[in-house]
Amino acid sequence: MDKNLKQKIKNEIKEIIDEIEYEEYKFNQVFHSNVEFQKSYFKFAKIYEKYGKEAYLKYVPNKFKTQELKDLIKEEKFLEIYEHYGVKTIQNLNYSSNIAKMELNSKSRLKLLFIKLRKFLSGKFVPLPTPTILALPESLTDIINSKNDINVENKEA
Repeated sequence: MDKNLKQKIKNEIKEIIDEIEYEEYKFNQVFHSNVEFQKSYFKFAKIYEKYGKEAYLKYVPNKFKTQELKDLIKEEKFLEIYEHYGVKTIQNLNYSSNIAKMELNSKSRLKLLFIKLRKFLSGKFVPLPTPTILALPESLTDIINSKNDINVENKEA
């Protein structure tokens, strides 16, 4: 990517963020609240469509990507997670799910301490709320692989 394109992407993202913050500010001013919009990640779909997956993953803030991940998990759109974020995110979600289940099933405080230390140091753990992580199916990677096999068979036919 050349420098001008990078700057153009960053400027568009900055405009979207400013728009979201202004909408939140106006809403909070009118209703005297302190609300953050949870579906504001939809506005970044333009970046994904216009510049592709790499630009989206590199320049869109983590806050909005996390919002999108939460909603995609709740809606069970795992293939869309795979398409937008790739295999590495699917593997990290699977790892996070396993760690969260080990935490819940742990009876020993020492074992729980080691699990939390492993979670903290691994770098693979996806920081989502525990209920969201536990909503993931047992073998997320198997589901994605089976859906990919079906898609490949349909394209060949």
